[in-house]
Amino acid sequence: MQFRVFQLGLAAAGLLLMGGCAPEVEKVAEPVRSAPAIVTHGEMMKTIAFHQERVERDPQGAIGFAMLSESYLALANAEDDDHAAQHAAEAARESLKIREVGNSRAARRLTEALMAQHRFAEAEESARLAVRLSGEDVQSVRLLGDVLLELGKYYEFEKSIVSRSDMQDSPEGLAMLARWNEVIGDPHMSLGLMQRAVDLVVKGGPGHETVEAWYRVQLGWTALRLDEQVVATKEFKLALELNPRDRKAFAGLARQAFERGDWQECVKFADQANTIAPLTDVLGWKALALKELGRGEESEKVATLIEKLNTVGDGHSHGDGAQHSRHTHNRLYATFLANAGRDLTQARVMALEDLKWRKDIHAYDTLAWASYQAWKETGQKDWLKEAREAMAQATRTGTKDPTILAHAKEVLSN
Repeated sequence: MQFRVFQLGLAAAGLLLMGGCAPEVEKVAEPVRSAPAIVTHGEMMKTIAFHQERVERDPQGAIGFAMLSESYLALANAEDDDHAAQHAAEAARESLKIREVGNSRAARRLTEALMAQHRFAEAEESARLAVRLSGEDVQSVRLLGDVLLELGKYYEFEKSIVSRSDMQDSPEGLAMLARWNEVIGDPHMSLGLMQRAVDLVVKGGPGHETVEAWYRVQLGWTALRLDEQVVATKEFKLALELNPRDRKAFAGLARQAFERGDWQECVKFADQANTIAPLTDVLGWKALALKELGRGEESEKVATLIEKLNTVGDGHSHGDGAQHSRHTHNRLYATFLANAGRDLTQARVMALEDLKWRKDIHAYDTLAWASYQAWKETGQKDWLKEAREAMAQATRTGTKDPTILAHAKEVLSN
């Protein structure tokens, strides 16, 4: 029996550096693991340069531009590089401009590039284009499913995606279904699906180390949300053995340390993650951990950095009258402000901004938490009502997400 390891949002940065899907590989019972390939920033830049030169030599080559898009996406996903994601989108659009018919590959790359920039409404349009161009092939349908989950379009997801049996034939499909089961309140099923996804990749044998690391990180985070701490730690560490630059594995270890109150460990792992790419949520845990350690001045510097990352940029407006960088993490920033008790009115504004574009349960939870904290500070009764209404939306699917349930318990008790 054979299977193909498809690209899941190009999250595994090294998979597509030379373009295309990974080749089909025989399943083996006990694969001999090769030394993991460490894809450095310099190597990714060389690959980008290679494909850039290729399209300059052949400016009418649709495939060449799709491969250039893939090389930029590898950098974007490895380092949370928003400018790389923007270049990836531009290359994919150029590929589609040259040839749209039979070019679902470029439409998928465009979708992934837009998702990397948190431009989910636009990503839905390109995802639907990919489905149409591909004749509803499994890769394109699966990618549309990812977009629908991000947007909170759960009814359509359940109606058109869940019923497809081929979603369980690939690691990407299993990972997507795992997310769905967390949404509807079956975390144990989610954990089992993610374990199956990891097993499929492992059975692919050598050459899939970076891909395996990505899936192990997803399994680790799923276990963490289920409070399976031993499993989570194991998966994060295994992922780092496979890919020592996996920032989300470091982030997982930082989050674990934060939750158990090991502030020193939290700072250590957060620093390792942020050396690769500074992320709002990880920086937020570090800021709060430093405060707990009595290192208030350092904590304040990190908080200032978080503010800079989310409010100062290239003059792109997010519609609220303020100028933000093109790629902000409104949801994560709002959560940090609410948890830290900083600028709570702004936390509510950022949560409302996030909700304009994404109406999933986590967007409603963020608004509920930010509005609740702002109400506690100001006494504005409308904000408590807003928090309760948002929390009703956050819990409407029956989710057992521990963060949402903890917020709900507090918000609804007032």
